Amino acid sequence: MRIKDIEKPKRKISFITVHCSDSDYSHHDNVETLRDWHVKGNGWNDIGYHYVITKEKPRLRIGRDIEVTPAAVYGHNSGSIAICLTGKTKFTPFQFKRLKELVEHLQSLYSEELIVYGHRELDPNRSCPNFDVHSVLG
Repeated sequence: MRIKDIEKPKRKISFITVHCSDSDYSHHDNVETLRDWHVKGNGWNDIGYHYVITKEKPRLRIGRDIEVTPAAVYGHNSGSIAICLTGKTKFTPFQFKRLKELVEHLQSLYSEELIVYGHRELDPNRSCPNFDVHSVLG
């Protein structure tokens, strides 16, 4: 998926949440595995994140339909866009570059700046995304 092809969702958005898959295993570096964890493991109807940025064959992948509220941060999903980077502690420069490009593009779709949170900022019982989102985004 090309970032420039992403359009503004019809639903009201006021913030973005950034997550990690919590696994550095290469066989977990794909949307299908995350979707399986969320559907079979959690009983959800789909993957919780709208966008996934993978390490291997680095690319931006579509997860949950952007018009559907994510299942990403308990109690803080309404009005959000959820982005996940595959990994736990070993992220690539490409993933950080793509995250920055994606957030900048999403921001450009709105007249007011969208607030960006790392998952742990909304749920202090989590360490996700295991990196400082604000440092990565500059």
